Amino acid sequence: MSLKTIPSKREDFERLTGFEYIKSRLNPKTHMGQKYFKHIQPLNYERILEHFDDTAFVVRLIEREDKLIADIEHDLECILDVSRTIEKITNSEILDEIELFELKNFVLVAQEIRNKTLQVFSAHERFLLPDLEAVIDLLDPEHLRLPTFYIYDVYDERLSQIRKKKREILQLQKKNAKDDNLKEPESIEDVVLQLTEQERSIENEVLEMLSKKLWEFAPLLEEAIQKIRYLDIILAKAKLAIELELSKPILYSKTHELQNIQITGMFNPQLKDKLAKRGKTYQPVDVTIKRGVTVIVGANMSGKSVVLRTVALIQYMALLGFFVPAKRAELPFLELIALVTEDFQRPLSGLSSFASEVTLIDSAYRYSQNTSALILIDEPARTTNPYEGTAIVNALVECFEKTKNFVVIVTHFDDVECHTRFRVKGLKEDALKNILSVNDINAIQELMDYQLIPDDGKTVPKEAIRVMDLLGVSEDIVSQALKLLDRHHKEHK
Repeated sequence: MSLKTIPSKREDFERLTGFEYIKSRLNPKTHMGQKYFKHIQPLNYERILEHFDDTAFVVRLIEREDKLIADIEHDLECILDVSRTIEKITNSEILDEIELFELKNFVLVAQEIRNKTLQVFSAHERFLLPDLEAVIDLLDPEHLRLPTFYIYDVYDERLSQIRKKKREILQLQKKNAKDDNLKEPESIEDVVLQLTEQERSIENEVLEMLSKKLWEFAPLLEEAIQKIRYLDIILAKAKLAIELELSKPILYSKTHELQNIQITGMFNPQLKDKLAKRGKTYQPVDVTIKRGVTVIVGANMSGKSVVLRTVALIQYMALLGFFVPAKRAELPFLELIALVTEDFQRPLSGLSSFASEVTLIDSAYRYSQNTSALILIDEPARTTNPYEGTAIVNALVECFEKTKNFVVIVTHFDDVECHTRFRVKGLKEDALKNILSVNDINAIQELMDYQLIPDDGKTVPKEAIRVMDLLGVSEDIVSQALKLLDRHHKEHK
């Protein structure tokens, strides 16, 4: 699958959605696993389902076999990345001693992992490592099972004879060195040099012989490294699911034309973590996104942008085969995820901000003509005047509605017409009864109810003015704002 994202630079998209935080919480044990997550790519539909099922299995395994999992993780930490060596074997190339040393280390640890997991993974072919005993015997002819490699005498009987002669000559050299009056014959050095050259020649023959025998094991070794990599990846995903309380999503194929994206108990892991560190709790929300356009309205600070970013994160994580931050999620298999929102790390202002924004929106619109897409647009035209802004947002609603894709537009403009509208519930009236003022913005956030509820477009928003009042803004400004708001609403009834 070739998943497109907007922004097109994957690192920008992952930063905006908060997937950077997810990656930072992953803890793969092998170099192969680390490399996989660093350059992670979306999967095809069948592979996604495999990752879901296998992650669920490993989550259950961790819960009942924590000692075994700890042992496996320790073994994975000892795994050397011999991908290049196996590639050379597959290409029928000759290995050197260092490569054989690393390969021996790899197969010894891989066999240990196989032996530990043979029982629990017997019914899970994707995890079960092949038997590498024959490869170990080839690289360990003395059957010592030590993580070292040497071109042993048993590989070629000539080596034993040559090395014996060299030892005898070296002993003679030591004996002569004790007697300063004895001059060492020049021929001894010549003999040692000649023996060393013969030894190296035979060792090269042995390296060639071993390499050729290993060529026969190329498919087995390739299978072993791929399954170790996969085990490491799924273990990291399963541990992340447990730590962040993620759940297995339901992902529908392209042939199933899902009408609604349904997410229950959605939460943003990074924000939840920040709140927990301050002793606060995160309020999960439920989200329904129908085909066509959904408009979400609400005051600033009401969490609308967090909703968009988290929906994008959940869809993206699902297409990468991750469990997602929600109690339940029903999602479509898509080809485009667009998130058009303010990038606080790369702020723009005025016309440049608007130009950047509309360019991204236009790209999303053009792609959505022939592509299954989730498009999330945060406060479009917010830097324009209200009259132009309202016209632009209404145009976006009408045009995107025709694409029959999943589109969510967050706006603070009043006169936006859309069949499906939600608003953030806003300030908790019960909590406000005995509160006359607050000290800071964080206190205001604790008074907010972030639930999304249906909106008929007739409700007069007063959250912003109420926040001004709670923060102790001059009564003259607050009362005048209320009067003007009520007059505007009567004129536009």
